[in-house]
Amino acid sequence: MTQQTISYGRRAATYWFVDGLPELLFGLMLIVFGGLAILWRVDGPEYWRRFDFAIFFAGIILYGSLERRVLDFLKLRFTYPRTGYVQPPEEEEWRGETMTTLPLRHRPPVRENVTSFHLRTELPIVFVAFLWSSDWQSGWSEIGRWYAPLATLALAMALYALNRKSEHPYRWWSALILALAGLVFLWVDVPGPFRHPLPLLLAGAWLSAQGAYTLVHYLRTNPLPRTAEGVRA
Repeated sequence: MTQQTISYGRRAATYWFVDGLPELLFGLMLIVFGGLAILWRVDGPEYWRRFDFAIFFAGIILYGSLERRVLDFLKLRFTYPRTGYVQPPEEEEWRGETMTTLPLRHRPPVRENVTSFHLRTELPIVFVAFLWSSDWQSGWSEIGRWYAPLATLALAMALYALNRKSEHPYRWWSALILALAGLVFLWVDVPGPFRHPLPLLLAGAWLSAQGAYTLVHYLRTNPLPRTAEGVRA
């Protein structure tokens, strides 16, 4: 008889990513709003082109306000009828754990059904977006064709390291694919308006591909039950 090493709370948090939908949704947001920002930089009014990053950050705000509702809608139709309902995880808090002088028996129980997807995956990508948004005023453009490879390499290393012990780690070879994708642009000359958003578009394509692959594999492995009610928790 094997001993259970993963608590029910951690298993529930891991279950949130079993269908690939969180990654697929965030990746598509990066591609859509990153692409719109590029189009604005190219075809927008000349004076307002420098504020193209506002389009991307508007997408982040819209995504943040609708993410859980959209995911609940999709999981209700694709995930829960196949493998059952599990309490969705809470988002990990931004502040760290504080020291307390209370005895151990008075400390609140540790929450285990939590996800750090916002902190460990989305936040590093948003930070890269901030670097892109400030390139016109802080001299990032001087790096030239090195920006996309270096930013993508750093992003791949950060995503792998930060998520290594999380509820949803990334495999090393998957992070390597993202890093190598950025290195391609050392030999491919990309015009200035397209150069700085490249890490975001690559990260979006990387996440979308992983999410889509996971979703297809999940749907094939877990077909809908024959009963109309599906699986109930």
